[in-house]
Amino acid sequence: MLLLALAGCVPHLYTEDTGSEPWSWEAPENDWPMGEPPYGLVGSGFDEGEVVPDFRLLDQRGQTVSLWQFYGQVILLDLSTMWCSPCQDLAAHTEESWEAYRDQGFVYLTVLAEDIQGQDPEVDDLVFWADNFGISAPVLGDPGKRWSSLLGANLDYPRVWVVGRDLSVVEVLPPAPTDAMVVAAIEGHLGD
Repeated sequence: MLLLALAGCVPHLYTEDTGSEPWSWEAPENDWPMGEPPYGLVGSGFDEGEVVPDFRLLDQRGQTVSLWQFYGQVILLDLSTMWCSPCQDLAAHTEESWEAYRDQGFVYLTVLAEDIQGQDPEVDDLVFWADNFGISAPVLGDPGKRWSSLLGANLDYPRVWVVGRDLSVVEVLPPAPTDAMVVAAIEGHLGD
């Protein structure tokens, strides 16, 4: 029974093509903006022009969130860790960016790969991060780095991508971008 409960907490990627099952995407139940990706969409990677793979991760409210539920929005995808000083600097400006652009079809997603000790983040860590930095946008945890491990080993944090309304990567920011770089990237793609 415990094994079943633990298995339910592991994030799963939802864009794997099995070749035998028809494509399907089911919207999770949560309070965030909801769009539906087009039928047959397949994630291909994190380089510019590629469609980002979907994920299902828990947020600071304990709700399951799908990356693809934000189809039709411009997404700033911020991969951070709690122990990283540049990540904390970026988090200090997250709410400001989220509030400034959310009415224009924008969502700021923070994905925490590690807690302050370098361990898997738990929902309490996500709540702490959101409360500490005053963030009302989604803060997601990636226990086991199932999703973030797709990006490769030895990452410099934070890593930031701007994902267009069609779920393709439109810009990859350099590691540890400044808030000014993030704002310029958001503004540069809201009209796309």
